[in-house]
Amino acid sequence: MRASVPSGVPPVKTRLTSQQLRRVLLLQKRYVEGWWGGRPATLAHHDLSGVDLSNQNLSGADLTGANLQGCKLDGTRLAQANLFVADLRLASLDGADLSKADLRGARLWGARLERAHLAEADLREGALAQLYSGQAAGETAYRTQPADLQSIQAKGADFSGAKLAGAALSMAELADCVLRRADLSGADMRRTNLTGAILENADLSNAKLNDAVMRGAVLADANLRGAELRGVDITGAIVDPGALSDAVGRGELQGAALRRIAAEQLLKLLQLHAQWIDSDGREGQRAMLSDVDLSGHDLRNVNLALAELTHVALRGADLSGALLAASDLTLADLREANLSGADLRGATLAHAHLGRAVLAGADLGPLEEVGADRVDIAANLEGAKLFGADLRKASLRRAKLDEADLAGALIDEVDLAEVDLGRARLGRAVKSR
Repeated sequence: MRASVPSGVPPVKTRLTSQQLRRVLLLQKRYVEGWWGGRPATLAHHDLSGVDLSNQNLSGADLTGANLQGCKLDGTRLAQANLFVADLRLASLDGADLSKADLRGARLWGARLERAHLAEADLREGALAQLYSGQAAGETAYRTQPADLQSIQAKGADFSGAKLAGAALSMAELADCVLRRADLSGADMRRTNLTGAILENADLSNAKLNDAVMRGAVLADANLRGAELRGVDITGAIVDPGALSDAVGRGELQGAALRRIAAEQLLKLLQLHAQWIDSDGREGQRAMLSDVDLSGHDLRNVNLALAELTHVALRGADLSGALLAASDLTLADLREANLSGADLRGATLAHAHLGRAVLAGADLGPLEEVGADRVDIAANLEGAKLFGADLRKASLRRAKLDEADLAGALIDEVDLAEVDLGRARLGRAVKSR
């Protein structure tokens, strides 16, 4: 990536004619496609506000200090582009590729970045040249500004490994974002929505997260030392034991803590639930196991159909052959769980964490002809984390997979009939060899 150290005061921004811009884009196209005569677009300090550049390939282009306010950049490829201190306020970048782009000091206030790819992008502070009254001729002073991402709409965006130290991210919409290994140290994330966000191995040290929403977020191995967490909602979040010990305001966190129950009590609850199922609700009692830690339990072939299991911890549990049809497993922690051959028809697994879980041969298809109206109920895996999961020979027929993360999942012979994968994150879903 080219260096972006300012030298002198930026010139007045140039506005190209439509013909001149077409010429620049043609040469850029020739450059990225390897044709003779092509050259990368050099649009530093140009005024491109309001221009429609959707689906263009601007990889490697120089847009240092460019005015891109209100620009349409949906689906545009800006990988490794130089956007140092560029103005992208209110720009539309849905689905854009900004991987490894230089966005230091860039202004993205109110921009749309839904499902954008910003892996390893540099969004740290940038230095701007500044003239002051009384300043000697030829002298240039600099002021630094953080990257401004306040109020961005970035649901489902990928910030893996991004450099966001000190960034302004207050009131941002980051639901279901991937922020693995991202450096968010010292970032201002107050009132930000991080529902279902993946923050594994992220550095959140000294970040301001007061009043943020982190329901169902994955914070495994995250660094929260010195982070401000007053009023944060962590209901259903996955946080390593002890990770909050050095955080500020942890006593003001919102969200129920998980409770453990004795083996005898669990057995009794399962027996009552079986009676409730067998008698169509006339006897026994429905299992209500929300906010319970059942990690590592042997629950092979258990009948928990229609059970309430929201925010339950079942990490490493053996649920092979279990009956879980129409159960509610919203925000459940099922990492490394064995669900091979399980009946999950019509189950709700929204924002559940199924990382490295075994679902080989599981049935996640619809529960058909339910109730007096004989309706079909599809399995709901919206926002579910299935990275590295074993889905071989599983049925996902008609399942809802919006914002589900299937990166690294084994998908040999998976039934995906009538499934819309347009908003799923497939990453490197693979077939085993």
